[in-house]
Amino acid sequence: MKSVRPVVMPVCWLLAFMALPGQERTKVGKNNLANTSATAPVGWVVKDTIELKGVKVGLSQPVLVARRKGYLWFPTLTVLVNGDLLAQMSSHADVHTRTATSLMSWSGDGGLTWTTPVPAAYGESTLRLPSGDQLLLPYYLYPKGRGVLAAPYQLCPKGKRLVRQVEGGVTVAGWPSPDRSFAPQLGLAGFVFNGQTVRLKGGYLATLYGYFKDAKRYALVAAESADGVDWTIRSVIADEDCGLAGSEGPCESALCRLKDGRIMCVFRMGGAPYGQSYSSDDGRTWAKPTAMAGPHSVQPSLAVMADGTVVLSGGRPGLYLWLNTDGAGSDWQQVDIRKHHNACLAEKIRRHDHTSSYTEVVPLDATHLLYIYDRIPHGWAAIPESSAGTNSVWVIRITLAGARG
Repeated sequence: MKSVRPVVMPVCWLLAFMALPGQERTKVGKNNLANTSATAPVGWVVKDTIELKGVKVGLSQPVLVARRKGYLWFPTLTVLVNGDLLAQMSSHADVHTRTATSLMSWSGDGGLTWTTPVPAAYGESTLRLPSGDQLLLPYYLYPKGRGVLAAPYQLCPKGKRLVRQVEGGVTVAGWPSPDRSFAPQLGLAGFVFNGQTVRLKGGYLATLYGYFKDAKRYALVAAESADGVDWTIRSVIADEDCGLAGSEGPCESALCRLKDGRIMCVFRMGGAPYGQSYSSDDGRTWAKPTAMAGPHSVQPSLAVMADGTVVLSGGRPGLYLWLNTDGAGSDWQQVDIRKHHNACLAEKIRRHDHTSSYTEVVPLDATHLLYIYDRIPHGWAAIPESSAGTNSVWVIRITLAGARG
């Protein structure tokens, strides 16, 4: 879980981060380093091809997104309306905080090169508005009264490489039970936005996880919104009584719409295989959750290709890609991404705790995806000033050939 201990950051730090443009490729610096035009590859180089049943998987040479001495981990990836990619990377310790921060970087060439990272608020879930603007949902929420949770959100305007904070913020109402704060001393609510969003007819579906009052394990809920700003809880996907093994309960999740129209949700349980559930009515009700055979264990990410092939990323231990070629999301074939990284680079991920194992995978076109992950050579600890080590975030372009939907 990304947040386990409380810390307070001054609000002025966060306000200073807003509305900063994505600067173009720049030289290496002490704190924030981007993949520069001088060091970036001319094009994607496929370093390995793995033959699975029904599909060949091509894996590129890993490409650097960013590196720095400070915290740089838990990356997410979003495809913007103009085809640009937005990478968000947490820039603070794995603790609860009043103002979670991140670094953001953009790519206009499919992930080969990236802009210099700029500071922003931290969030994981995004959605595209009809205008083409990308709305970045907040991670933490705060009690507003009358059973409503709220927080400012960020907006990436169409065609722009910047984000601005919208103070009016999002609201989440319609909770089936009262929540229990993650950190009362920080004024946090008991649920956070997390994972991917799915389009509904006339709106959006998102997931949140957290604690209901008096619960001993997490619960995972689905929320609906017509505009991406005002949300109402639509259903409980799974709660502490779901019957699945796992010390934490249903929490970090991913959503996708399968080729048959159903919505599939994959979620973390804590030291156990992922949980999985399906909805045939756009998230109003969910099938009894089951444990997946093989895929595990922290923050999953899902993508559905044009032919219906379902792609899942995640890990811990390790970094993995799983493929389901029949589009049903039941049977999975595995690709070891950590092994591939170590075969390609001198900067090895030597131990399981040298990556957070938080990943995201997004389709680039009908046959290509981008997979983002981190390398943290000192694990969860801050890198000492005396060390030459840096934290870094990487992408691999994945080519799928021969998949049958």
